[in-house]
Amino acid sequence: MGQPLRQQEKDAIYEIVNRTLHQFHGLKPGEEVNKIILGLLAKYAWIYGVEIFAFCFMSNHFHIVARCRSLQLHLFMRDFQSQLARKLNKLHNRTGTFWERRYTATKILDDDALIDRLRYTVCNPCESDLVSHPKRWPGLCSWDIHHSGEPMWGEVVDRETYWREKRKKKNEDKSEAELIEMATVRYPLEMAKLPQWKDLDDEAYHAKIVEECHKHAGQLAEKRCKPCLGPKKVLAQKWSSRPANPKKAPRPLCHGGDPEQREEYRKQRWDVADSYKEAVGKWREGKTPVNRIEFPEGTIPPGHQFCYGCKGQFNMTVPPRPA
Repeated sequence: MGQPLRQQEKDAIYEIVNRTLHQFHGLKPGEEVNKIILGLLAKYAWIYGVEIFAFCFMSNHFHIVARCRSLQLHLFMRDFQSQLARKLNKLHNRTGTFWERRYTATKILDDDALIDRLRYTVCNPCESDLVSHPKRWPGLCSWDIHHSGEPMWGEVVDRETYWREKRKKKNEDKSEAELIEMATVRYPLEMAKLPQWKDLDDEAYHAKIVEECHKHAGQLAEKRCKPCLGPKKVLAQKWSSRPANPKKAPRPLCHGGDPEQREEYRKQRWDVADSYKEAVGKWREGKTPVNRIEFPEGTIPPGHQFCYGCKGQFNMTVPPRPA
């Protein structure tokens, strides 16, 4: 079965979701796991210029609400997921496939749906009856940033710097911990403001998000018919375990919008797919080089890693260290 055609739009906001193979608890919260996820998420969001509005990493899947105006969302996810899988496989002393499938990026059509997906993302541990409030979730969640109003700082060891410093004679007496500290790069992870609330100052914005999530967690608590699992039992789970009855739901075409908007978006997707097929047909004829064929903006031509219309801009500067 073929995969749906990927298309990115510069101003579109997407909910990105993926889960582990057979939904095993490879992302189970823990000090080292949280540190790895935070470091990689902050690093690649910095490099590819991804605006993140909310995120939550559960034991076997994750949700990220994000936008990438540079049309490099697929590169961000490629590097983030591949490095995360490699590091967590090493941590768990396992090999092989980590993710069950490629990630899904579902477009959010309107402001109401955007607020709804943000609430759902931040309160996802409550939706799954694991904890009663997002503040009790031991895993990585943007609730901590919204509640404190301060960015998180992810740490990543630059292996090239590490080996370069280790080979220097002046560093022969330095310990392993000192060399790692010298090679550690710290990246800030801040939450972008939702477009409809962009005029609020930082304090008012984060207070608004906290209020929305607190209200949503309360509504879920009222509907809950059984006690939550609790953070202690979540942490006690084995990373190799998986749910007895894993939940699966079909991916929606988009989030939000009235029936007319959704139908219009569906037709737009069909038009893009038809245009892409036509462009691929010209490429397969072999008469025209792929770089001279016009593909729909935001799609990836065959054999290329950049979207059509993407300039391939990366932020390779080292961020200033936190005070």
